[in-house]
Amino acid sequence: MMIKIFRNFKIRTRLVLLFTILSIIPLLITVILVYKDSSDALKAKISTYSLQVMSQVSENIKRELDRLENDSVEIGFSDVVQNTLVHYDQMGEWELEHAIYIMRENHVKKFSFLHDVSDVLLYTKSGKKINAYGDAGFSFNLKQDYLDNYLSQLHEKDGGVVWVPINTENEYHLVKHATSAEQLSKSNGVLLGRAVRALSEGDRIGYLMIRTNERYLSNIYKDIDIGQGSEIFVLDKTGRVISSRSPHIPVTKPYFDAKMMGKIKENFEVSQHVFSLDIEGEKYLVSFAPVEGVDWFVVSTIPFSYINSDSQKIYAGAIFIAIICFVIAVLLAYLFSSSILAPLNRLRKGMKQVQGGNLSVIVQDHCNDEIGELTQNFNNMLIEIKSLMDNIKNQENQKRLAELKALQAQINPHFLSNTLNTVKFLAKSQKANNIESLTTSLIQLFHMTMGKGDDLITIEKELEYITNYINIQEYRYLNKFKVSFDIEPEILECKIPRLLLQPVVENALIHGIGPMDGQGMVVIKGFFYDKDIKITITDNGVGIPEEELEVILQKDQECEAMRVNGIGIANAGERIKMYFGAQYGLSIESAQGLYTTVEITIPALKQGSEQVCSR
Repeated sequence: MMIKIFRNFKIRTRLVLLFTILSIIPLLITVILVYKDSSDALKAKISTYSLQVMSQVSENIKRELDRLENDSVEIGFSDVVQNTLVHYDQMGEWELEHAIYIMRENHVKKFSFLHDVSDVLLYTKSGKKINAYGDAGFSFNLKQDYLDNYLSQLHEKDGGVVWVPINTENEYHLVKHATSAEQLSKSNGVLLGRAVRALSEGDRIGYLMIRTNERYLSNIYKDIDIGQGSEIFVLDKTGRVISSRSPHIPVTKPYFDAKMMGKIKENFEVSQHVFSLDIEGEKYLVSFAPVEGVDWFVVSTIPFSYINSDSQKIYAGAIFIAIICFVIAVLLAYLFSSSILAPLNRLRKGMKQVQGGNLSVIVQDHCNDEIGELTQNFNNMLIEIKSLMDNIKNQENQKRLAELKALQAQINPHFLSNTLNTVKFLAKSQKANNIESLTTSLIQLFHMTMGKGDDLITIEKELEYITNYINIQEYRYLNKFKVSFDIEPEILECKIPRLLLQPVVENALIHGIGPMDGQGMVVIKGFFYDKDIKITITDNGVGIPEEELEVILQKDQECEAMRVNGIGIANAGERIKMYFGAQYGLSIESAQGLYTTVEITIPALKQGSEQVCSR
């Protein structure tokens, strides 16, 4: 079975395929294994490296957050803050201003150089705001709804630290467009908040908020390079961006791919900190590390296009080597097979010429191998076949000519009987007024049917015969039909096989108009079409069912008793092809209940095949 399948391919194809399999398959296996191993190794190394970097960034952020938390504890327990929050309602204006001055002096010393803290706010239990540190000209003001929500969180936390990101959307600027560019650039920030308790009784006496610029966190990792197209950012447990070094990942907004946080939580539960994720149609390697105590995650995304770039270079080099090997294998197979295929191709071309009808082909091959012997036997066989074909063709031509002459010499006795009965009826009922016309047409019809000489006559003569035939049928059908001729005068001298149109007209009358109700119409047209002549015969009779059209062209219908002679439509088509070739003939188009058109196509010839009719 396998050998049979291979025999369906050409020899050169089999040889090339064999050389290709023997050379390419081992190379491809090697290339794939090298690419896979190198890709896996690079992915593992980058995963390990990125995870270590994220862990280090997480520790650095945690250390800075702890420092700020310690600062918040120190501020909250300071004497001036405790005294101000406890006695705020009893303090005079001068006392309050003096306390704020002391707080700002203390905080300037603490935050001017060590931290990127921009503002420190205190809120009393009654919601009174104290600006303990920051730009006095551009006071830090949270929008009321955001402030209320944040104070509510601090109240519920009851002294615990609450970290939240903020930006310009969360802040209120008295004159927005007049706010300095420097001030607006600080609007991306991280807010530390906690409730402040009294040192004496431990009651909640107010709230503390420390705002640090977000760049304080992003500066920790902004210069870390983990690959082209990579990003590092910080998310909270809800998927909101806490810190980012890229403007494409805005702070305080949810991360644009909602799947990210779900995958982080899913992998964090199973202690797996590296996974793959499709982001905006591109595959990324994601690694993350939690920031302890704040429910944050430091996240990095590295595109696989970068990870695989080195592997792809290795892969491209291996593919290049494989292509070279493939070309060498094909070249060797081609050279090796040429000695076998060259004589076979000559023999194959000779066979194709024979298939196209050329039996005079002689294939040259003087070698003594098996192919040479086969070629010589092929040449001898062609000589014998050509001789037999010539004999058969001559016999068939003689047979067809004899059959056609015999058909032309036949007169259907039933038709003759019907016609003579019509003559008798007319002579009796009409006192012989139409006998001369009917008898004349009948005599001319007989002359044409039994005429001798060239089988090709002029179209003018053929139309005279059709006219006589129609004259006879008009008496028989008693005004059942009318005939219209539309013939270009230029084609009248052109040649047409004798008795070619009569079977078609007869078929239109018998099978088209005969069964219909009322009077019918037959239209005969003749005209030049390019270098050929087309003659169409159309009737408006009952039409021909679609399934019968092909049958009509292959076998003449029955009802021979109603015909003038034994020549039918199929016979007429065969005669055209015999005289002029397979490119000529007739076709039928019909729609039931509407019409039937027979189109005849013949060459425009005058005498033999040398003189061509023209307009």
